[in-house]
Amino acid sequence: MTTPDAPRRRGRPPKLTREAVVAGALEVLDESGHDGLSMRAVAERLGVGKMSLYHHVADRSELERLVIERLLAAVELPDAALPWQERIAALAHGIRALVFRHPNATPLLALREYSDPVALRLPDAVMTALHDAGLRGAAMVGGSRLVFSYAIGFAQLDLVDKADSAGDSPMAALPEAEFPHVVAAARETRNHGLDEQFDLGLKPLLAGLAAIAS
Repeated sequence: MTTPDAPRRRGRPPKLTREAVVAGALEVLDESGHDGLSMRAVAERLGVGKMSLYHHVADRSELERLVIERLLAAVELPDAALPWQERIAALAHGIRALVFRHPNATPLLALREYSDPVALRLPDAVMTALHDAGLRGAAMVGGSRLVFSYAIGFAQLDLVDKADSAGDSPMAALPEAEFPHVVAAARETRNHGLDEQFDLGLKPLLAGLAAIAS
């Protein structure tokens, strides 16, 4: 009886590359989630034995790192000559779009342990913009986390809205005398799409970062 890792006896074995392994891993991640991402699952997706993957990646940990680095490297960076506020806004939009396209990658974003220079361009661009705003040390680190957290968190709202298009928020129908601000906010946001709401949230975020820097 043969096993999944037994040598192929017929035909030419599929050409396996590191890039193909990472691409296969991303497909598995998108379809099966973080818990479903394993060396065996990727091998099955690629039609090879599991042991073949170890010629290209050391283990699942490296596989996860390579996947998230590939995604981060694909985010377009804004022109470095733009004002820092515009760069932060553009970067936040890029992070949000990344999470919306690949929601199952969110747990990997939290690792933040990247080594690929291309992937590091994204977090470095965020911190460079904050540095240009005047933030230093812990304030710059905290500001960077705030930008990532806001963009990632809002992307979750995008996904909820995509799955549930029932209409107005039930909060708009709450007793206005008891919850005046909640009701007012619910009624206000129903007039704005999620893109507009994202930009509305960016305004106080950017103002807060500017206040810290001043």
